[in-house]
Amino acid sequence: MTLRLRPERPSGRPAPRRAAAGLVGVLAAIVLTGCSIFPSGADPTDQNGDPLPDADASEYTSASLYLVALNGEYPPSTTGREVACQDLLVRAQSVPVKTEDLVGTAVGFLLGDEQYSHGDPALTNALDPSEDGLVYSSSRVEGDTVVLELTGDVATRSECESYRIRAQLNRTAAAAAGVPNAEIRVDGVPIEEILGLTELELGEEITTPPAETSGTEDADGTGGTEGGQEDPLDEIGDPGQLNGG
Repeated sequence: MTLRLRPERPSGRPAPRRAAAGLVGVLAAIVLTGCSIFPSGADPTDQNGDPLPDADASEYTSASLYLVALNGEYPPSTTGREVACQDLLVRAQSVPVKTEDLVGTAVGFLLGDEQYSHGDPALTNALDPSEDGLVYSSSRVEGDTVVLELTGDVATRSECESYRIRAQLNRTAAAAAGVPNAEIRVDGVPIEEILGLTELELGEEITTPPAETSGTEDADGTGGTEGGQEDPLDEIGDPGQLNGG
């Protein structure tokens, strides 16, 4: 187990790379929504001409994945909880998957993700720098806690990023296991010890302001709010959706 410090690029972020899982997601969506890439009236077959088995959508489920909206770059109308450095931890959903280990699949999405940023303004994946060195090993539920075992190296560039890494893994594993708490270990060592972090504490749930729109005049010819903007305190949005993605 090693803690690797990864230097910042001049932009402060690693360059976006092509997500290898993108094609898998598209194909899964095609199968599960009943869409077809075959001519009308033709049954899909394999390369030998044999009929392909029907997909049973009931065997598929989506995994909750936790990403981070960075302080000062929040997507509009996005709900999350403050994790550290005034960043927001936001829940997204994976494409439907068929798996017998939802914890391993969910964490695997984060560890195998080849993009740091998703959307504009972006939700970010702080696990991206660790993708070549950190590997899922196993998980088990002990009471109301899931113990997530990883092996390899954790790459971080700052204390803020360390908090993001721990929070993403912790909440993703807990959601997949269906329990309130999670314990993350890398080569048997608690991730808090590796990264030098205090106990995980998340702030209250908040929703970011909606996107700015042109003001509309009401009956007296003035805008409904100062500057013609919507009230930034209005809480809208669904924490179960990937907003701004």
